[in-house]
Amino acid sequence: MGKEHQILDKQKKKKYPIWITATFILLTLVISDCIWLNHKQLKAREIENHSKTVKIGVAKEPLASLVTIAYEKHLFSQEGIDVIIKEYPSGKLALKGMLEGEVEVATVAVTPIVFNSFNYQNFRIVATIGSSDNELRIIARKDRGINKPGDLRGKRIATQKASAVHFFLHMFLINNWISEKNVDVSFKKAIELPDAIASGEIDAFSMREPFISQAQALLGDNAVIFKEPCLYIKTFNLVASNGFIKGNPETLRKILEALLKAEKFIKNNRGQAIKIVSRKTEIEEQKLAVIWNEFELEVKLEQSLLISLEDEARWAIKNNLVEGTIIPNYLKFIYLDSLKSLNPDIVTIIH
Repeated sequence: MGKEHQILDKQKKKKYPIWITATFILLTLVISDCIWLNHKQLKAREIENHSKTVKIGVAKEPLASLVTIAYEKHLFSQEGIDVIIKEYPSGKLALKGMLEGEVEVATVAVTPIVFNSFNYQNFRIVATIGSSDNELRIIARKDRGINKPGDLRGKRIATQKASAVHFFLHMFLINNWISEKNVDVSFKKAIELPDAIASGEIDAFSMREPFISQAQALLGDNAVIFKEPCLYIKTFNLVASNGFIKGNPETLRKILEALLKAEKFIKNNRGQAIKIVSRKTEIEEQKLAVIWNEFELEVKLEQSLLISLEDEARWAIKNNLVEGTIIPNYLKFIYLDSLKSLNPDIVTIIH
């Protein structure tokens, strides 16, 4: 028995060093690989965090208030982001600026997204940041015999093409039993509309603030304003280029985090928020305070966004406003990951 134990001991002494050596080599490779991967990830984050300043194109309107507040209250910088705001008269132009490389992120309503979706696939919606079912208006001249919606028949009505106010005009005419064939619709830049109606070049226009107030100030008692609550829910969205999303996932998360903080600030500091937004949008503070409760300034991604995109695409195709004939797959135009990672409860889109 003693000799058998000696033989076994010799065999163990021969085998264990091989096991130990193999295990050590394997562990060394795994640990080295993990260290390399971790170093690579840290380096990537370091490069992202120090790569560049983020330029955000912001439309001068109340539905972009979350971005305005986040910037003015230094919420972006608190998240470690260096943001430059580039102002545009409208969301349509902000999106155009992003597609042309002037900014990496933009604020825009659904309609310009729809029109551009037939030609571009290099951007995505990352969050809805505001909505209203009573923001848009039609202002008209009383001296042209316009006192009620039906009086718009046969009149010259202008709006900004391929924008939310264009779609609102379409809905307003339908709701008041007016065929678009019975009105003379023309298209102008938003900033041109107040002077156009004041000079008598047009009889009415479809628009939002601050352009409605500007026209009203020019027309005085000669102005009549029509509104249709709940006719059309306008949503304002944060969009980003695909390249920015892919290369800056952590920065995008921080932008959304700052907007969520801005949402809380607005809810807790109504008066201060109105003062800031009034100054930036050039809407009289008193007027803005009256309509402030009509705005839902929240960060979210809801299933209704998909429905709006598809409805407006259908309208654009039917009225030959776009060259395409097939509704794009708008799920491909929405980026869920960043907002979901922050708060999955405010993302209800079924992917």
